[in-house]
Amino acid sequence: MIGMDEITGKLISGEAWIRQAVRRAIKTGKGSRPMLRWYGVNHLKYLDRQITAGSVLDLTADLSDSIEATIPGVRLRTVIGQENGERIKVSLEVQTNNIEVEA
Repeated sequence: MIGMDEITGKLISGEAWIRQAVRRAIKTGKGSRPMLRWYGVNHLKYLDRQITAGSVLDLTADLSDSIEATIPGVRLRTVIGQENGERIKVSLEVQTNNIEVEA
């Protein structure tokens, strides 16, 4: 896949593009794009809340749905860590490679 770097405007591809696409999906609230209501995640609802096993499962399902629908061939392996909805780190599987992304 190929796209434009949102900071430099230069063309990027491969792992750099995947990292950017995942960060963008994580930072976009689900339902905030009128033509793409499925895009994004609801992790902001966890801001300043107690994180439980159930909320981590909900967050993982949200991320998985968004990432796998947005980036063909990429599968969410796990949510490595997250800090009350403010920061999140995920592990992805792209073909046979593992990539970690922090947003």
